[in-house]
Amino acid sequence: MLIVVGTRKRPDGNLKAMFLLLDLWKKGIRDCFFDANLSEKQFEKVSQRIAKNYNLMESTEPGEPDGDKELARLPKDTLVIEADTAVHIDKGVRVVEHGEASRGKAIDSRERARAIHEIYIPKTGKWYLWARAFFEYSKDSYWIGMDDALAKPWDRQGGSGAIKIWVEPNDTSKWGRWLWETASDDTTGNKPNNTPAFFHIKRAGYYRLWSKGREEGALLDQILLTRARDFNPQTETEGKQLPLKYSPHLYEPVSIRKCQKLIRHAVQIATAVNTEIPWEFKYWLRDIWGDITRFPETEGSIYKCPKCEADLPQQAVDLMIQHAQSDDIQFYILCRKCGGEFD
Repeated sequence: MLIVVGTRKRPDGNLKAMFLLLDLWKKGIRDCFFDANLSEKQFEKVSQRIAKNYNLMESTEPGEPDGDKELARLPKDTLVIEADTAVHIDKGVRVVEHGEASRGKAIDSRERARAIHEIYIPKTGKWYLWARAFFEYSKDSYWIGMDDALAKPWDRQGGSGAIKIWVEPNDTSKWGRWLWETASDDTTGNKPNNTPAFFHIKRAGYYRLWSKGREEGALLDQILLTRARDFNPQTETEGKQLPLKYSPHLYEPVSIRKCQKLIRHAVQIATAVNTEIPWEFKYWLRDIWGDITRFPETEGSIYKCPKCEADLPQQAVDLMIQHAQSDDIQFYILCRKCGGEFD
């Protein structure tokens, strides 16, 4: 099961929000919650409460290291954003594989091509910026920006809200390896070792954080925002990636089309097994998500292999449909490829 959340901004700046609990393994749609008037702060609290009710909450404290992997202890009020998990990427942005990147993936952006993230910033004030990047020979700069925030130092060439991440001119020691880098007040000459770049946040809430290519061939892996001015991830990690468990939000940003496909899939299942669809879903769906007849349909079997999402044989699907409304019967059926000898 998973929760799909959609919001629309009202004229007064508050939000309309729909929370859908989807069950793609039995009933299709389990529940629907809707609120027509939430402030962003209230929306965050509701999101946390619903996530907690369905055991989606994850610890934000460092856990036990996995094997020999060391975990850096991050300061309070620190966000780590994965560059390759953007909700939107321009055509000039490529997701590339690299063995030393977080999760093995980073992005490479042509000049002025953007990758956009949606993040929640819980407090006002200065949020200091660091980026983990891999700079090739003479390709050693990137723009990081944020809408509706004051960038310091602002880089005019990057556009409104842009900070230029770069290394000292002709510092060849920083080429050909991963490192955490920031900017400083000096955007024209050699960078002094002083206060890192920051965004001045005037309100708590949701923001669009974006990276913009400046020199193709420079790879971007992670972006760090912290209220701790003196925290230096390069010193703390020696250029290594930061652990993924420090998530900027309880929910993973995903495209509208992907959400629409999940919702359409859930409705297909609910129809097949005669699940009663909540009236809130019927009444508010179009207002939040649009016309469901235009949502992409799920092809093949309505139930999929939980490992690879391949189609299941009709015999298995018929069995699951037969018992979908029985709470005391649970299924875990794999396709032949994933099941192997246990098919």
